[in-house]
Amino acid sequence: MIQMKRLNLVIAGTAVMIQMEGAIAALHPQLRGIFRGFLEPRALPDARITVSYDHHERSPAFAALPLRISPEDRQTPALRRIAGLYPRDPPLLIGFRNGILAYRVGSRKAVLHLFPSERATLLVGSLLRLLFLFTGIVMVEESRLMLHGAGLKMEPEGALFLGMSGAGKSTVAGRAGRECVLSDDAPVIARTGAAFRIHASPFSQVDLFEEKAADHHRNSAPLTKLVFLRQADRLALEPRDKRSTLAELVRDHIHAFDVMDRELRVRAFELCCALCDSVPGFDLFFRNDDRFLSLFPGHSRGEAQ
Repeated sequence: MIQMKRLNLVIAGTAVMIQMEGAIAALHPQLRGIFRGFLEPRALPDARITVSYDHHERSPAFAALPLRISPEDRQTPALRRIAGLYPRDPPLLIGFRNGILAYRVGSRKAVLHLFPSERATLLVGSLLRLLFLFTGIVMVEESRLMLHGAGLKMEPEGALFLGMSGAGKSTVAGRAGRECVLSDDAPVIARTGAAFRIHASPFSQVDLFEEKAADHHRNSAPLTKLVFLRQADRLALEPRDKRSTLAELVRDHIHAFDVMDRELRVRAFELCCALCDSVPGFDLFFRNDDRFLSLFPGHSRGEAQ
């Protein structure tokens, strides 16, 4: 009998069921710990992903960056296995390290196949990265965006701090205080009418906190600022124009954008346009200290609300 374990995640109101089959089900306790605060066993899934692993099926590992794979590529046992699951209407294929994600856009059902390779086999890292990409794709289909930034909830509003790696997102999140942090790397932005809310997500660059409340996934706030981080020898929050805000947002800050197909990219772009029409953008010039908090109403320096 094939062992099977399931996890139901809820992110920004969207339920994703992860079904682990066979040997990979042994990772169930580890994933429960990683996704603590986002588990809802009784949630009805909006999307499903089935994860499998065959330790007999060795294939060359993919690169350290996720990449789109041509549906016609059947050069390895892992790719041939996926091709057999989709004899018609080939899916979107994404490879990363020791895994392949197969997803037919719009179906809300994906397959994630893991495999060993001759060299180091990185099962957990491959699994988490491809789950992350699947979540980013599903969010776009649910009229949401998972963005590369730090989401902070500073009553009565929320702000999204954007920047490339090393710009200071985790630093900003750490200085704001644990009750404020929705995610230091991948908060989710959801449209509610003409306004937007910023939601917590389980994905972080740095695990800032050992514990999260069981309902941490419910944390959200009205999004009122898009803040681009600029480390400098001065402290200032300066407005920026809508066009440059949109350009930088689309170019650098949509998770999974590089591996989406054209239809998904168009939807993501349209969501970004609506976001920039609704929420103003700013440049934050700051030093590596907590004085930037004084520029945001509802947050006292060094204190979480």
